[in-house]
Amino acid sequence: MNHTAASPSSARIDLVGTCVSLVCAVHCLTVPFLVTVLPLAGLGVLLGGSLEILFIVASVVLATGSLCWGFRRHRRWRVFVVLGDALTMIAVGRFLASEPYELVFVFMGAMVLAAGHLLNRYLCLTCMVCQDEPAHGRS
Repeated sequence: MNHTAASPSSARIDLVGTCVSLVCAVHCLTVPFLVTVLPLAGLGVLLGGSLEILFIVASVVLATGSLCWGFRRHRRWRVFVVLGDALTMIAVGRFLASEPYELVFVFMGAMVLAAGHLLNRYLCLTCMVCQDEPAHGRS
C-alpha cells in the first residue's frame, strides 16, 4: 500500500464535504428564524423540503465517497462508525423525531458528518506514522 500523503483531489473532496455538511447544519438552524422573512422577500423556495433533501443527499454522498477513499489509505475503520452515527441521527431526525426534535437530530447529524471529514483528513495526513507498524488496519 502506498503511504504517501493524501492526494489533492482527496483533500478537495473532504473540504467540499465538510462545507456542504456545515451549510446543511446552518440551513437547519436558520430556517426557523427565516420562515417569516423569506416569503416576504420572494425567497420562500429556500424553505422548501427539496433544498433540505438536496443538502442531505449531497452531504451523505460526499461523506461516503470521501471516507471510503480515505479508508483505502489509512485503514482506520472508525471513520465508518462516525458515518454510521451521522446517518442514524439524520434518519431519526427526518423519519422518526417529532417536529421540535427533528431539527436537533438533523443538525447533529450534519455536524457529525463534518467531523467525520475532519477525522478522515487527519488520518490521511498522519498515516505515514503508521507505515512501520505491522497492524496497519487497527482502529
